[in-house]
Amino acid sequence: MNNALAKAGNDSNESGRLADEAQTAEYIGDLVIQLERLARSQGLVQLQYLLGACREEAQKISGGGKAA
Repeated sequence: MNNALAKAGNDSNESGRLADEAQTAEYIGDLVIQLERLARSQGLVQLQYLLGACREEAQKISGGGKAA
C-alpha cells in the first residue's frame, strides 16, 4: 500500500504511535481511492461522491495531491 506508514512504524515516537497525522491521512486516502473506484465500477454514485469527499479531505490533511 503505502511505504510512508510502514516507515513510520519503524520510526515510532515515544508515545507509541505508528504514524503522524499526515501519514495516517495519506494511508486513509489511499484506501478511500480504492473504495471510490470500486463504488464507481458498481455504479454506486452517491457512495462514490461521499468517498470522493473523504479522499479530498485526506489529501488536504496529508498535503498530497493524487488524483483518483
